[in-house]
Amino acid sequence: MQQAIVIVPKATLYETITVKDHCTIGQNVSDELLSGWLVTVTGCQDEFLQIITHYGYSGWICAKDVHRISEEEYGLWNIRSGSLLLLTQRLTDVLAFPKVQAPINATLFMGSTVIPLGGRKDGWQKVRLADHTTGYVPAIALTASPSGTATHTELRSCIINYALSYLGTQYRWGGKTHEGIDCSGLTFMSYFMCGFLIYRDASIKTGYPVREIPRSQIKPADLLYFPGHIALYLGNNKYIHATGNLNSYGCVINSLDSRDMDYRADLAESLYAVGSVFC
Repeated sequence: MQQAIVIVPKATLYETITVKDHCTIGQNVSDELLSGWLVTVTGCQDEFLQIITHYGYSGWICAKDVHRISEEEYGLWNIRSGSLLLLTQRLTDVLAFPKVQAPINATLFMGSTVIPLGGRKDGWQKVRLADHTTGYVPAIALTASPSGTATHTELRSCIINYALSYLGTQYRWGGKTHEGIDCSGLTFMSYFMCGFLIYRDASIKTGYPVREIPRSQIKPADLLYFPGHIALYLGNNKYIHATGNLNSYGCVINSLDSRDMDYRADLAESLYAVGSVFC
């Protein structure tokens, strides 16, 4: 097995591949990976690689969307290395020089990782991308993972704020960006931006930090589990989620309270578990 890194702004992960008209194509979109994210290559077929993501999700990805890297590079790009910064804006242009009028070298999504080159100067930070492109971004658009000194209250607020940034985004199966996002993509990214790697699907899985808690103990930023669906609790019976339901399509806020206009009986009546990373 070998390590590789995503070198495009957004790469699609497929559940399977098939040969059609002498051409191999991906089938059944399952996920999206962002620039700077690491994967482990476990196999290959034609122009596709079979991979496992750094958060334990597996599938097939176009080989051109990743670049194989050495162990040294893997250590440098590991999210736990402390050398990386995350992009925090919905979209961020990487500019050729530190001026807003500069040509755009690349445009990356929130959650992409970059390596800082030198210190910040006049509000700008020079960075290196996974494909070795360099350029400048506003320093305000970058963050390191939250420190271990952050309180639970601060982390809950951080998670909710990132979730709310997706409000109004269209629904997209397997999506993880402000171009389009699905239910588990929303919860995964909201937690990822605050330093947690939760399971990417709508279930509580052993080996990940979410634990089931009694509904009576729910607090803002905890997770709501429905059959085949997941949402993030906001407090006061409100929750944010990304839904393909055509009556409340996209990333929206709904209620568990039947007296509210945004109540969805189909979800409220099928809620079967509440999960938290803070238990």
